[in-house]
Amino acid sequence: MIAPGKRPIVQTRYGLAVTVAATLLFASCRNVAQFLTLSELRVVRQQVSAVAGTTDVSVNLGNGHILTITVGNVDVRANSGAQRPELFLRIATAAYLAFPSRSQVEAVIVKDVAETYQFRPIQLIEPTGLAERWVKPNHTSNQVYFVAVGNARLDLVKQLAAHFRQTLDLAIEELPAVPFDQAALDNTRSQVVAEELLAAIERRYPELAHDVHARIIGVTGDDMYLRSAAWTFGFSLRSDDGHMAIVSYARMDPAALGLSSDPDMLRNRVTKMVAKNIGVMYYGLPLSNNPRSALYGSIGGTDELDVMTEYFEPQPTTKALQ
Repeated sequence: MIAPGKRPIVQTRYGLAVTVAATLLFASCRNVAQFLTLSELRVVRQQVSAVAGTTDVSVNLGNGHILTITVGNVDVRANSGAQRPELFLRIATAAYLAFPSRSQVEAVIVKDVAETYQFRPIQLIEPTGLAERWVKPNHTSNQVYFVAVGNARLDLVKQLAAHFRQTLDLAIEELPAVPFDQAALDNTRSQVVAEELLAAIERRYPELAHDVHARIIGVTGDDMYLRSAAWTFGFSLRSDDGHMAIVSYARMDPAALGLSSDPDMLRNRVTKMVAKNIGVMYYGLPLSNNPRSALYGSIGGTDELDVMTEYFEPQPTTKALQ
């Protein structure tokens, strides 16, 4: 038993030790974070310099969310006749794609002594020239089905189906939604289990699930993890036979990352993941090592998703990224 007169002294010393340790740990983490950010910004500066054709470039990350690029007064006539807005868009795109932690960026600002342009991330990654850049493999005898699973936005699933009908000329059929299955919920993690969502689709549509020509892609807004992988979460899982897939957009939402809601960005990200599953399951395409391809096989988070395009064989965005 500790004497009353001694107890406060012991608590004070222990508290001081914890405080000092916590302070040192915080300072160490802060220094590491600052070092990583500076290193990342140097990479951005190199890419911007290559695109802008000048070393008179400064880069900073304001409030942790605004990537600001300042360049010298660039003579646009010296840049292959490019107009100023087009050049600034190329600079912003190169900067955004070169920044490793791009998922925390809400806007990219590019300015010189004369003008300032601000871009949303979706403006820098959304594909253009869709009909001209798609490389579409030959159609197969497979049939694609889309289905909302659990807490999914039905309007988003309809938009995805309409998009791929137009871009890939697929006869996609939309199935009635599969309701949330309590068996899929892991209460210890407050997440749903991807394997259980696939099982729920199979129970709801057993004939299609065993049809060798049917390819079912489920879309859910529930936060999902893969029981078969030691990951915190998962964007997608395909069944062992390659006939079904489930895609979760819960962590693709910028709002889930503490940023402002951006429906366009969310739709862009989930479109790429669905495109990947179409490429693998419908066309039978292999995974790719190209980080710009929809078939990229090493997706670790939204940073990789934002570099990807929805094209199976994409073209480089800028010369600096070739």
